[in-house]
Amino acid sequence: MTTTLSKGGNAPLPAAPCHVTLTAARVGIDVCAVLLAQDGKVRGDDDLVFYNHPAQDGVRLTGATMIADLTAIPASVDRVVIVASTDPSVPDARFDAGSTPRADIRCGDVQLAFVPPPLLHGETAAVLVEIYRRAGAWKLRAVGQGWDTGLAGLATDFGVVVDEEAPAPPAVPRQGGGGGGGGEAPAPAISLSKVQQSAPGLVNLYKAAQVSLGKAGVMGRRAAVYLVLDHSASMHGFYRDGTMQHLAEQALGLSANLDDDGRVPLVFFSHRVDLVTEIGLDTYQGLIDHLHKGLDWGGTSYAPAMQAVIDHYRSSGATDPAFVIFQTDGEPSDRRATRELLRASSSLPIFWQFVGFGPGRNMRFLRSLDTLDGRVVDNAGYFGAGQHPLTRSDDDLYDCLMKEFPEWLATARTAGVIR
Repeated sequence: MTTTLSKGGNAPLPAAPCHVTLTAARVGIDVCAVLLAQDGKVRGDDDLVFYNHPAQDGVRLTGATMIADLTAIPASVDRVVIVASTDPSVPDARFDAGSTPRADIRCGDVQLAFVPPPLLHGETAAVLVEIYRRAGAWKLRAVGQGWDTGLAGLATDFGVVVDEEAPAPPAVPRQGGGGGGGGEAPAPAISLSKVQQSAPGLVNLYKAAQVSLGKAGVMGRRAAVYLVLDHSASMHGFYRDGTMQHLAEQALGLSANLDDDGRVPLVFFSHRVDLVTEIGLDTYQGLIDHLHKGLDWGGTSYAPAMQAVIDHYRSSGATDPAFVIFQTDGEPSDRRATRELLRASSSLPIFWQFVGFGPGRNMRFLRSLDTLDGRVVDNAGYFGAGQHPLTRSDDDLYDCLMKEFPEWLATARTAGVIR
């Protein structure tokens, strides 16, 4: 049962990870947290947790949700304030009666909600709630205080040293092969304003992906992002705890930078292809849970899913290369067929990024694919996301996804695989 707080109200919290999700209608928001000492100031600039610095001392940002592990926050932190702000790059983006943000809180078996009184005075940032210490325990207070000076003004009031504008992804020079020409700055496939309008909950993922693409030197490149999800019986827990839904959202955040159609082809597989569909900026919420419940659990075979991607890509008429996020938690029963198909597809403009969930001992075969011989070019990458992928930061996942893709783009172009 959810308890709705009024402004100024408070509630005790159990010593558990606390999930605070902020949402707003009609306007895109950035979510951040500020860690404060007893004097009400930050200990240093790292105490601002946002999309470009998504974790600090037990507090981390995942999409539009701030997760505070109340057992891991150091004693030097007295309060954690959770903030929603409008994007400073969007003209006249201010909160009003119809777009005042709300907070939904889940902490152990405690569920809370807070809808502040309407923000009507040109506010561009607001502290929704704060998590604070009281008599050796943690509590949550509904705040609802707005700033008309944006995130930069709010952060400065708490002692953070910021530039004149709120934090934004760093500009990255274009490197060879991107779209456009001359000295133009690299541009994402879908604009920030469109993501804010169609999928405000994905704005932070979209921005985190931009940072990783910039670091990899491929910002401005175009590619069709595919997502392949393991639906073997051993995957049950990853679907139940929301890991798979979040991975799909991360794929959409990446795709919005690389592909302008706002959609990601989606393949569920077990020992066969269970479903081929798509997930989009306008359809993503709760979609993975909805879709997978209609599927049977099965074994694990990679080749049918890989062939489904190849068939889909060929029939799509795409001229840009494909970047395939292929997730699995174990080794397949069709190792030989998988190797043969990976070799055969090395002459196609398709890059396979394998992502392993679970213990490393289950990933020997995936690691071997990364060094498979007999290919036109090395068309595969691999990284292990561990046994608790949901705890990895978004920027870490995007960095891992982009580790080998830039090199493949260069070698595939030299080999004539892509043009």
